Amino acid sequence: MEMVTKLRRWREQNNFTQVEAARLLGVSQPYLSLLENGARPLRRGLRDRLNVVLSVVRPDVGTGYTTDDRLRTQLSALGYPGFAHVQPARPAPEPAVVLLDALSQPTVDARVAEALPWLAREYARTIDWSWLVRQAKLRNLQNRLGFLIQLVNATGAGGPATKDARDALEKARLLAESTFCWDSMPGPTRKWMRERRSPEAEHWNVVSLMRSEGSNDGSKSAG
Repeated sequence: MEMVTKLRRWREQNNFTQVEAARLLGVSQPYLSLLENGARPLRRGLRDRLNVVLSVVRPDVGTGYTTDDRLRTQLSALGYPGFAHVQPARPAPEPAVVLLDALSQPTVDARVAEALPWLAREYARTIDWSWLVRQAKLRNLQNRLGFLIQLVNATGAGGPATKDARDALEKARLLAESTFCWDSMPGPTRKWMRERRSPEAEHWNVVSLMRSEGSNDGSKSAG
């Protein structure tokens, strides 16, 4: 019941109606009402979403277990080959939750950032893109997510849902410059990467050398 209590408190503190909160969580208003009243169990997938929406996903303080560690175990559980050697998280999380968690971080390990296009491509047909778009807008992450979706669409791995998501993000594109999860980038590096980024990265005002697979230079550098 603790998570349900946090859900109700979060909704009331933000002055969300049940309709508004349900839309953010990707559930119906009647279902949210049943959750808040304890009449429905909190299934794992929705619990994962709540952890992100309520901003309670944090590394364990004092254990040495970092955000990067958590993301590596989650990516391993979802089948990312680059982390096949990492003990996978159990149970496996929702891909959309992992994407939002990673994109919300100011800085992540470069190998984690490089895994995100794979994750978006691999699960492009099952990810709830409309939910991701709503969450990205709440966190001013629309440029990062828009850039990521454009990488996916360029490979032909997306579908109507990713195209609709990109169009929705295009209308909310931010003028402020962003990085692809590397806000601690040194100034000279930022300048160097800005001058060499792809047209897609420039369009989304993201400082990154990451490109879609099959691009001319084959660069996959994160930033």
